[in-house]
Amino acid sequence: MNIIIAIEFYRKGGVERTIISLIPYLLNYVNKLVIVLPAQETDYFRSLLPQSDKLIYETFALTPKSSESKLFNSLFIVTKLFSKLKQPKFYATIYYRIERARISARLNQLTRQYRATHCLYPIINRLQPPKINIPLSGISHDLFWHFAPLVYSQSFIDSYDISLRSWLEKADIVFTVSQKTKEDILKIFPSAKYQEKLKPVPWAGLMEQNEYRVIAERVNPIFYFPSSFGIYKDHLTVIKATIKLVKKDIKKFKIVFIGKETDSLVDGKLRLTQQLSTKEYQDYLQECCEVYENNKEIISTHIEGLGYCDYERVEHYYRTCSCVLMPSQYEGFGLAVSEALMWGIPVIASELDVYKEQVQLYQSEDRIVFYTPGNADELAQCMENFLNNPMPRLSGEEAREKMALWTWDDVARKYVSVLQQTSENAG
Repeated sequence: MNIIIAIEFYRKGGVERTIISLIPYLLNYVNKLVIVLPAQETDYFRSLLPQSDKLIYETFALTPKSSESKLFNSLFIVTKLFSKLKQPKFYATIYYRIERARISARLNQLTRQYRATHCLYPIINRLQPPKINIPLSGISHDLFWHFAPLVYSQSFIDSYDISLRSWLEKADIVFTVSQKTKEDILKIFPSAKYQEKLKPVPWAGLMEQNEYRVIAERVNPIFYFPSSFGIYKDHLTVIKATIKLVKKDIKKFKIVFIGKETDSLVDGKLRLTQQLSTKEYQDYLQECCEVYENNKEIISTHIEGLGYCDYERVEHYYRTCSCVLMPSQYEGFGLAVSEALMWGIPVIASELDVYKEQVQLYQSEDRIVFYTPGNADELAQCMENFLNNPMPRLSGEEAREKMALWTWDDVARKYVSVLQQTSENAG
């Protein structure tokens, strides 16, 4: 099996981490893995992935002087003429369609060059599927535009829906990262045909079994929340719960946020680049500002926002924290729960179905405490209960037993198995 992994775009954070985690294990089950990236991203991915003769890096640029390259160069030259007609929407539409056709041509070039048997897109949001001559699959991470507690414009929703429906129609397989995500898709697009194409394969925690080492905890317990700052990620509820605890004179603890823009969240320079198009955006930022202005000392003393951090820093806090918090009001998966459970770290989380799936996967019902999403009083009580009666980490042997229940090797084998079955059925 020779697989093309087409990464037209990605987001740093959980999505990037899962791509980087999946690829090394796919190498165990394929003859070649061709990663296609924007040229400026190649060196970055090389720095994160292992060296292997099976791993090949390519870009989306057409082979120079090829017939395809000459054709699309001519098309783009002609297309530029439309920009002078003062019809920007028409020009943008034509340009987009030609660009999608060019990407399809490039992937077909690589299919021939490397005798590829399958193509996998690790993220498909707002992308039209390419037209290629081998089985096509993509990964759907969530349906935030429908199920997150936000109100998006209809045009925004339509842009995501049109893309997802195209993948459901044209791809051979659409993987989902949880059973709940599959169910969410079928609520929006109920079809027996789609039911067959949707294959849930849960992600795994990212820590290696032979790397279970815990650094001595700090004097005060650390609650750790690794997630970028977003409205439905709900850092605000954690901040409110922290303030409630401190005002009850419970002060011997610290909160650590890691993720994009969490540094701005706790230093008063509030800005948020996510969910800008929602009606809730201004209200949310205003509430954050008011909470910050009224509680600067508490926030600066008890909450640390580190912003986006490299993998080493993320892992450091998994080794040193006392408890992982996952307060999201919506998730397609919620990677930090699996990471925490695999590390044997206790978890306090909002009561979401996707988290319950992971608890079952890792047989860890006794390692997680749930509270009602968005309820700062309940979260504060859960944190207080933990501080009064801390749940210890699992021992190294116990943690390794949890890790062995579902690993990235299992994820890779499942992907390959489904792809092989698709080829056999097509044959």
